[in-house]
Amino acid sequence: MVGGGCSGLAAISAAADLGIENSLLLEKEERLGGRLGKSTEGISGLFAKTVQPKELLSHFSLFLENYEVPHRVGVEVEEIYLLSGESLSIAHAKDEASAYRYLLKAKTKEGSCFFIGKALVLAVGALSPEENAAVSVLIEEEKKTGSPRLFLTGQSLAPSQSIAEAVQSGGAAGRMVGEMLLKEKHKQGF
Repeated sequence: MVGGGCSGLAAISAAADLGIENSLLLEKEERLGGRLGKSTEGISGLFAKTVQPKELLSHFSLFLENYEVPHRVGVEVEEIYLLSGESLSIAHAKDEASAYRYLLKAKTKEGSCFFIGKALVLAVGALSPEENAAVSVLIEEEKKTGSPRLFLTGQSLAPSQSIAEAVQSGGAAGRMVGEMLLKEKHKQGF
């Protein structure tokens, strides 16, 4: 998952809650939280009571710690590649459904690094016109595969989303990814 703001945290938490263990959260800033670390406005509509953004961030942080969800801060994803054809066969696992689909090139303080994944959640905030064009190309390529594995959430999906809406859309994306991966795992007999 790319983006450790409110929707990215909700997405990875939802996937982990379903039992997905092979996930990784990447955040370009030096700390997780995005708007949760900056806002002072109470968040309503998620729980029975209004919560403060820092309370929700603390909840997500505790969740990541308790579930031992790996996450890295200070990692800026520069390029996203959809693996297909020959490159897909190199990253192929047992069958088509379990093949790795995405290669991410990222930059850290230490230099460039790469990540590979079966699905990708983008929770990176509002996209610039250039980023939106690049993501649109990926979405079109994904449609050709017949089994989309790219999910946009939070402000990546709708720039005007409130924190509560971003958390809800992140949770929904995390559940979709988690359920998809669990179905594949079940098909393989694990």
